[in-house]
Amino acid sequence: MRTLVMAAAVTVMAATPLFAQGHGAGGPDASGYLTGMGGFSTSLGNTTGNWLAEGGVRIAPHTMVFGNFGRLSNLQADLQPTLDATTAALNDQGLGVTGGGNLPASYATGGLRVEVPASSHVFPYVLGGVGFAHLNPSAQFTYASGTMPDGSVPAVGTDVTGALISSGAYTPPAASNAFMFTLGGGVQVPVAAHWAIDAGYRYSHIAADDTLTASAINVNGMMFGFGYRF
Repeated sequence: MRTLVMAAAVTVMAATPLFAQGHGAGGPDASGYLTGMGGFSTSLGNTTGNWLAEGGVRIAPHTMVFGNFGRLSNLQADLQPTLDATTAALNDQGLGVTGGGNLPASYATGGLRVEVPASSHVFPYVLGGVGFAHLNPSAQFTYASGTMPDGSVPAVGTDVTGALISSGAYTPPAASNAFMFTLGGGVQVPVAAHWAIDAGYRYSHIAADDTLTASAINVNGMMFGFGYRF
C-alpha cells in the first residue's frame, strides 16, 4: 500500500507542470511561442519539402502577432511550363532538347494568429500573414537531336544549357522577389511544461512574375513541429 501511495505521489508530481501551465506561462495565457516546423507542400501536383521557423507574441486575449521565415525546396511544376515553351521553340528551329529545372523559394511572412479557446491542454489556432518569397530558378537542357546554334552536334544527353545561353537561344529567368500571403490553422498540444507539438495546414499564394511561371504559385502544405510556449 505504501508503495502504491508513493507511486501515485510521484505520478502527480510529474504531471503537475504539464497541467499547471494551463493557466500560467505556457498555457492559454502564454506571452508567446517559438516553434520549428517541417513537412510537405504541393503545387500543380508536385510535392516538395517545406520548413519554417516561427515566433509570436501576444498583443490581446487569444491574439498574437507572428513572424516566420522558411523555404520551399523545389516548385519545379510551376517552372516547367516556361521550360516547355523554350523546348517547343527550339524544336520548331530543328533542335531537339529536353528541359528540366529547379525552383526553390525562400520566404518570410508576418501577421496575426488567433488561438481558439478550447481547453487548457489543446490550443487550436488560425492565422493569416503577408510577406515575400525569393524565387531562384535554375534550368538544365540536355541535347537530343538536331544542330546547335553554333553548328555543333553534341552527344545525346549532353548538358547544353550554357551553350544555349551564350548563343542567345535561351535567356534564363532571373531570381526575383514576389509578394506572398499565407493562410492556415492548426493545433498545439502540450507534452511537457512549456513544450508542445504543433501540427497544421498552410496555404500560400506567391504572385510570381509571368516570365518565370505561367501563373501565380499556389501552395498547399501540411506542417509538423515542436515548439516552446512562454
